[in-house]
Amino acid sequence: MACDSGLDLSGTAVVKGCDPDKQQCIPSSRAVRTYVEAYPDSDSEITIALASSPWHLYGPDGRMMRVEELVAAIRSHVTAETEKVVLLGSWTGAGDDSLAQQVSTALGDLPVLGADGFLWLSADGSTRLTRQTHTIRNGGGYYEVAEGEEVLVPLAYGWAAGLEQRFIAAGDKELLLHAAIGWDVFYLCREKALAGFELAASHGDVIGGYNAALMRLDRNGEGDRAEARRLLEAAASQGDEKSRELLASITD
Repeated sequence: MACDSGLDLSGTAVVKGCDPDKQQCIPSSRAVRTYVEAYPDSDSEITIALASSPWHLYGPDGRMMRVEELVAAIRSHVTAETEKVVLLGSWTGAGDDSLAQQVSTALGDLPVLGADGFLWLSADGSTRLTRQTHTIRNGGGYYEVAEGEEVLVPLAYGWAAGLEQRFIAAGDKELLLHAAIGWDVFYLCREKALAGFELAASHGDVIGGYNAALMRLDRNGEGDRAEARRLLEAAASQGDEKSRELLASITD
């Protein structure tokens, strides 16, 4: 599926499959976590690994993080030795007002490096970027990689978007949230992501409701604020404190 992301994309990237009869296959999400741990450490560098699109940052539970929230988390780790921050997340360096640039500005112009493309990670912690229009992979469904092979980071969420109808039928709110993130970070489709988060919220997922509310507040079109309130009220009624806090911050 192609969406008008406004990015300069071209070409095709090929993702290697994994044959369980011949290879040791591991979940892509586990590969991402393991490979991130191999990324070189430095006292002069703060490294943050996270799922991301050109517009949004996600915490480990799939909840969107505003730039100011990430900045607050980074600031507590900045020392006299800190020379730069690295955001290990796809598209965090895209555009003149990229997420990396916004973080840098909020940190008093401390250099912040982001990725201007889809992020790939290798087992030794090394990275590369691609900017493909199309991605080809053998087979569909769950994304696994052969142990030691590189992983296309956003596809660790993106695989779920293609199975959204199956998750609807199963009423699986957690995988519906996973799919919605995939629409954003892999397919670069903001409208599909919003619809996906609202779908997850309709199945009782409070993080989906929170994310959808944030997107509507940021878009701020006709009816968006009212719908954001409704989503946050529903999530808050289920005990979600972040939704309660965001709801309290909305002024008419």
